[in-house]
Amino acid sequence: MKLFPDFETKKRFMKTGLPIIVGIAWSPIIWIVVMASLGQGVFVLTGSWFFVHAITIVTTFFVTALLLRTFMRTGSRFYSEGK
Repeated sequence: MKLFPDFETKKRFMKTGLPIIVGIAWSPIIWIVVMASLGQGVFVLTGSWFFVHAITIVTTFFVTALLLRTFMRTGSRFYSEGK
């Protein structure tokens, strides 16, 4: 049984679905980097781990979206069909 019935379905999945999977896979790594770099400083400023985690979640989503947009834009420049 093939996962994709034709080449166009596979190509459509690679353009739309793969960045979402990559974002989900890289989110914990970005979370750790953001928490290690900002966590202690934000805790000193706010005094609450709840606010530290809230700020970390927002920052992680923002950084992940920014990186995915950058990689998608760069990938479309190299792999565009209209060369």
